[in-house]
Amino acid sequence: MKRLCLIVLIFVFSCDETTNEEVSLLGTWTITSLKYYNNSDCSGEYDESTGTITFNETSVYEEIVSEYSFQEYCQSIGGSYDGTYCLIGDGSLFFNGADYVEVPHHESLNISDTNGNQGTLMAYIKIEDPSEVTYNRIISKKSIWNAPTGYELEVNPSQNIITFLAGDDNYARGELIPTEEWMHVAVTFNDTIATIYVNGSDVTFDNNINPVVSDEVPLWIGNLTGSEDDPEGGGFYGHIDEVGVLDIELSAEQVIDVIANGFQVNSNVVAYWDFSSGEGEVLLDQSNNGNNGTITGASWAINSPIEVQKNENSFSQLCTNTGGDYSGSSCSIVTTSTWNYRLNLNEFCEMDSLGMSSYCGTLQLTPSDATITFTNDDGCVVINCSR
Repeated sequence: MKRLCLIVLIFVFSCDETTNEEVSLLGTWTITSLKYYNNSDCSGEYDESTGTITFNETSVYEEIVSEYSFQEYCQSIGGSYDGTYCLIGDGSLFFNGADYVEVPHHESLNISDTNGNQGTLMAYIKIEDPSEVTYNRIISKKSIWNAPTGYELEVNPSQNIITFLAGDDNYARGELIPTEEWMHVAVTFNDTIATIYVNGSDVTFDNNINPVVSDEVPLWIGNLTGSEDDPEGGGFYGHIDEVGVLDIELSAEQVIDVIANGFQVNSNVVAYWDFSSGEGEVLLDQSNNGNNGTITGASWAINSPIEVQKNENSFSQLCTNTGGDYSGSSCSIVTTSTWNYRLNLNEFCEMDSLGMSSYCGTLQLTPSDATITFTNDDGCVVINCSR
């Protein structure tokens, strides 16, 4: 194999046009290891060298600053613009399976104590992975899934099941056909009978539960209360929005009315989180009980089943909530992109800008580190870079 002692990087790239884009180039990457192998499978003995790669005006990594007008911004975040208003979702939280919102215990959350052991839980959910095999907790007020106290609403997408757990391990179940679209889920219960709804339809196939018993543990949204101690995990993977807890059993007609006309706060609503603030680490309760929650890990998103009209007066807040810089008439959004480039490594091998398999490798560099591997019939080169 020919010994390589000089690295020449030739970059050719193109990218889609963006509005008023500016390019900020990054500097020098250090080669933390450069290994030459005498075989094509990158194994066995190798020679090693070190050095640097300096990117100049043909930098592999760019920061793009795009300036949007109100109409352009509306469209960029998935909204529809009618000439005056931007119609967009009013907000949700995205949970990655380990995130949660913790609501401290309050006596109002022991819903079975108020009106003779009855109540309702409901939420909108958007499952990220319909093949997920674990239990995804939506609402949990249990110290562990089979605790004799508390209540919990969860889904298991891979089993097509939605479950309501009450006392001990006796639970009601319904059929849930998972999709990646928003779904409204609800459970109503009265003593030992529960009814489960998906998008307003009764999907219950097992309605028997033990009575819901009060406890003093916090209520968690998006995870099982204290789930770090649960060997089965329990975190939700996807978006959650419009969570409500009531101390009465709603009828089927009332559940459908909530879907059609929105959630209405009244004296039977012990907690209602509309997820509309779009910022901060507190999830605000819209009921009169002050059951605010602390957000851990979950991230704000515009995606929501509830759409609202925003006019240009709200442009500044929308821009800021999505990490932009509002200048008075436009929103500047900084994005970063990584491309594959044509590379000539001392005539050892070449690849095109698309990283086609007919060439010897793929070059992808990010702001922190990268591993680049090139192979041909004569040998292999592995480069590790950092900056």
